[in-house]
Amino acid sequence: MSEHPRSLSLLERTFVRSLVSLMSRALGEKNEHDHAVASEYVRVMGLRGFFRYMKFVTRFIEKMEPVFGEANTQTLLGLSSLMAGCGYCGYGHTLAGALLLFRDTARLHPVHPHSIEALFELKDHEIMSRLDALLSAPGHEDLRRQLGRMYKIYLGELAPETEEDELLQELMDFWRWTIECTIVEGVSISPADSTSPHPVGADKRLRERYNEARAAEHAQQPVH
Repeated sequence: MSEHPRSLSLLERTFVRSLVSLMSRALGEKNEHDHAVASEYVRVMGLRGFFRYMKFVTRFIEKMEPVFGEANTQTLLGLSSLMAGCGYCGYGHTLAGALLLFRDTARLHPVHPHSIEALFELKDHEIMSRLDALLSAPGHEDLRRQLGRMYKIYLGELAPETEEDELLQELMDFWRWTIECTIVEGVSISPADSTSPHPVGADKRLRERYNEARAAEHAQQPVH
């Protein structure tokens, strides 16, 4: 990102306001950092570049979903963001993955904003060990394997060998650039303030049932 950021033009400022308003309606919620992040994207890429970028994002996710599944795609996006230290995307996409899994199976995902909060302070192999343990329950075998390979590729311990590996490499390369805008803006967010960047978050009844299930899960956990 630029060392001396330029000011947005009137057209660009108007576009960013309209974009954030449209996103909040489509996604069912608004994050207080959305405006700052969108402004940085437009500042760096310009309007034409931003439209090309959004088109690429859409096509890239459409390429990932048939291979990884809708929920796992969002979770992998979130965990790729975690590796680079971005809570805004890390929490948001893991929330989307958890909501999608709950929508499709009525099961709570072990990887969600609150379960990964402490991981941002750990070293790479410690993060991998914690995530591997979180995904050890039956039903998460594919995600556990995909995540394990993604981290090994990220750490240079594995060269891509399969179609999945190639997509995981692309995901990390692309998303590291994407999240620079949140880092430049100094975005700091807590799990409780995370919002879903996927339209699944607009389903209010689903969110209510999900939050109720999470609260019940929390109530059953032993107090230390």
